[in-house]
Amino acid sequence: MFKPIIPLILALGLSAAAFADTLVLRPDAPQRYVVKRGDTLWDISGRYLTAPWKWPQLWNMNRDEVKNPHWIYPGNVLYLEMVDGKPRLRLDSSALRVVKLSPRVRAEQLDSAIPTIPARIIDPFLKRPLLIEDEASYLQSPKIIAGPDNRVILSTTDRAYSQGLDSGGLWQAYRLGRTITDPDSNEVLGHEATYGGDLMVDKLDEVSTLSVRKIAEEVLVGDHLLKSLPAPLLNYTPHEPPPELEGRIVTSYAGVNEIGQQFNVLINRGARDGVEVGHVFGIYRAPRQISVDKVTLPSEKVGRLIVFRVFNKASYALVLDATQPIMIKDRIAQP
Repeated sequence: MFKPIIPLILALGLSAAAFADTLVLRPDAPQRYVVKRGDTLWDISGRYLTAPWKWPQLWNMNRDEVKNPHWIYPGNVLYLEMVDGKPRLRLDSSALRVVKLSPRVRAEQLDSAIPTIPARIIDPFLKRPLLIEDEASYLQSPKIIAGPDNRVILSTTDRAYSQGLDSGGLWQAYRLGRTITDPDSNEVLGHEATYGGDLMVDKLDEVSTLSVRKIAEEVLVGDHLLKSLPAPLLNYTPHEPPPELEGRIVTSYAGVNEIGQQFNVLINRGARDGVEVGHVFGIYRAPRQISVDKVTLPSEKVGRLIVFRVFNKASYALVLDATQPIMIKDRIAQP
């Protein structure tokens, strides 16, 4: 197994458990911080900790609270304190939001709780199909059976026809893309879903009539349809995975081989392996050998990623930072 961190810990005379509990504050960590609009939980973590993924320990959260943390809003005031010799953050209860109501009717935009990472980057990937794990269910789903004038490729505002729709509203056109296999076991993890665009139901019937509202790539006769759902509200905190949980980067959503910061990638570990939304992994370049001198170069840490969508066998993650281009088959392990 690939364990670049644990041997170093042991060499320093520390247990893995002790290392996991160690919080290293930044020298410029503020004693008081007012949360601003545009902040993210990862940004705020980085203001306090050299290892932002240890945020739950700074808040003294238990495992359940990591999955359902307290909401933090713009305007909230955070205080850094020492409790039993350990740094702790607390929310100033006197500075909690107060909403004043006036007798006249008016609409106001209220601040939302700050996200873990910039929502604009991952929102599209929460709303659309990404991975088809059950090909049998895919084949049974509704599909576009015809377009206007016997055309196969549809354009915006074109009419389309489908069978098997069970409700009106917005539907997403998609089809099978690349087959994704585990580079270590050769197990099929699923099929990449190619998202074509959005269609709105104009008339729900045995043969329903739809109109194309949005083209993402292309909408084709024969595409299958999936009911469009609002993006889930991700209330989670960055946290470390179990020490034994490791894997590889399988592919990037963009299909490129060299991956940089804020790219979306697929890893070969999912819910069945214990992966959770919010897990932060380090990315490590696999050891490589220089053929001329037959020397094996050491493994290097080249970045970090955070998981934001989990399937059964695989998960999608966002690259948080990268010191050099990240490659397909690079390994993931403790951050």
